[in-house]
Amino acid sequence: MKLGVALLLADCVLVGLGLSYLIPLKLRIEERVAYGAVVGFMAVTLVGYAAGWAAGRLSGPVVAAAGMAAAAISAAGWRTGVGQIGAESRDFRRRLMRPLAHPENPALLFILTIPAWAVTVWILHRAYLPDGSGGVLAGHLSSWTDWQAHLTYATSFAHGENFPPELPTALGVDRLPYHFGIDFFAAMLDRAGLSAFGGLEVSSGYLAFAFVPIMYSVGARLFASRAVGAAAVLVFTLFGGLGWLRFFQDRAEGGWSVIWDLPTDYTRHHAGNILMENAVTGNLFPQRPTLAGFSLLLIVVMLMREAHRSGSPRLFAAAGVLVGLMPLFHVYSFGMALGLGLIWAVLDRRWQWLLFALPALAFSLPAALWIEPLNTEIVWETWVDGPWMQPPGYSVDSDNLFEFWWRNTGVFLLLMLAAQLWKGTLPPVLLWGSIPVWLWFIVPNFARVAPSHPWNNTHWFVPVLLLGSLLAAAVLVRLASVGWHGAAVATALFLSLTFGGALDVWKAVDPEVNVWPHPIASGDGVAAGEWARDHTPADSVFLTGFEHTHPVPALSGRQTVVGFAGWINDLGVVDWSARHREARVMLGGGEGAEKLLDDYGVDYVVVGPIERRAGANEAFWAARGALAFAQGEYSVYEVG
Repeated sequence: MKLGVALLLADCVLVGLGLSYLIPLKLRIEERVAYGAVVGFMAVTLVGYAAGWAAGRLSGPVVAAAGMAAAAISAAGWRTGVGQIGAESRDFRRRLMRPLAHPENPALLFILTIPAWAVTVWILHRAYLPDGSGGVLAGHLSSWTDWQAHLTYATSFAHGENFPPELPTALGVDRLPYHFGIDFFAAMLDRAGLSAFGGLEVSSGYLAFAFVPIMYSVGARLFASRAVGAAAVLVFTLFGGLGWLRFFQDRAEGGWSVIWDLPTDYTRHHAGNILMENAVTGNLFPQRPTLAGFSLLLIVVMLMREAHRSGSPRLFAAAGVLVGLMPLFHVYSFGMALGLGLIWAVLDRRWQWLLFALPALAFSLPAALWIEPLNTEIVWETWVDGPWMQPPGYSVDSDNLFEFWWRNTGVFLLLMLAAQLWKGTLPPVLLWGSIPVWLWFIVPNFARVAPSHPWNNTHWFVPVLLLGSLLAAAVLVRLASVGWHGAAVATALFLSLTFGGALDVWKAVDPEVNVWPHPIASGDGVAAGEWARDHTPADSVFLTGFEHTHPVPALSGRQTVVGFAGWINDLGVVDWSARHREARVMLGGGEGAEKLLDDYGVDYVVVGPIERRAGANEAFWAARGALAFAQGEYSVYEVG
């Protein structure tokens, strides 16, 4: 790893550690490092964002200056931390020397973390692979689909001078209606010395490394139980509903050898109306903002619990500031964190909650408005014809509400309910404090605040699974403690919750599943994208085809007239179909093309395989434009 990248990552950890000493909360060193890694990432990203905006561009010196500025901010905490971190490290060594079964021994954290890190490294190592000729292969469905949007956003910051942030895939949209924090961090890593692809891989890996220690530590602290912390991690990361039942049909048809070549996903199966994907394969890996949002949500819940316990004004304020800064990183986790805090404030009625609410609202509202989808509306859902969260006729199975959730979550919701009804399972503050979590489950069943596909409502349900896993784990641990019969029941329930997810994680680490790895950009396409990045003005407007794998917008950071429909429709760009029609007219040199080129201010036109599939007229552009780049299947014309 290049020195600049290593220094930036180390800076994030050191900044987070320093900031952690500003709050009056006694933390063990492993907690401080885990929490600090994510808080430091947030601080460095926000300072880098401000520095890039002030400079008008992101560069290596700007990234270095941002890192030093963030370190200076954290110095206030280090004045206390310098005197404490040595004692905390010695305490860690003392606890590590205790017997493994001792409740203070941190060995269980390592037992959970090491396999999680191994899976993370293996998955991310295969996200992008060289094809031997300058091109790139996608090692997973996620890096072939979702990550292309993240790559485009990141390169727009790193190489497109996208300040203030605008949507790079739809010309004229003067804001970026997406929680882009982790993609900006990937851009900082890019400018620190990585490639565009490496920026995505390392930023994902950095936050993924922190997630398991954070969830374990929060669970252990909230419930005063290492077992609950460990069980919660496993329930959430391996969650899978009842999709695993299909595995036995596959085994009957293919024998036990099917485990080495799993034919399908078991937590996402549209034909069976199974949509609540495993958290690792369906959220933490493809939906990159969740890597930051889930950890921040857990940290905020922990801070609010400790603030309630101690009454410390600084803890209430710290939780409020953290929530206020969350929208740019993950809007769904932010919504739950803010909602829980405000509801708890009403239920608790202590004046200190004002110290939470004021910064949470003051900091978050401008950012939330900036990233709000362009045509946000409330759509009331119905269960009349089912299946839910899919267009009519998409699935062969039609479910009512109860059938859908039984199919998709199994006993999970029942365990959440049992945690609240089985007296003594939850500490009193968590008993009433967890009730509002149900609102984030109930309301999205009937209302959708999104501009596009109903499936997007699953983004609101996953934070429910995250916090609900803590409740389910508390029930499982308590069951296991009541004798062999309780342990047997707990084991059966645990397996029913996690077998489907475990199958999907196993499939994700299989290096040769179905079509993966799959070509994502040829060597000629990579060369075209890098040429555009290095040889055209940063404010250039490109006319390209609009398939999601286009390498030029992904690698150049240049503004395009219109991009992939699935992305811009999700963000509320309502005229995307008209833009596509007009783009085809321009690419084909049809009637009105000249006026449209002038109206959009097009500077360069790409003619490659994707444009040919969209009807590009090569003869027209050979005569009309000035050839600026040509290699293999790709030509780029300057419009003039």
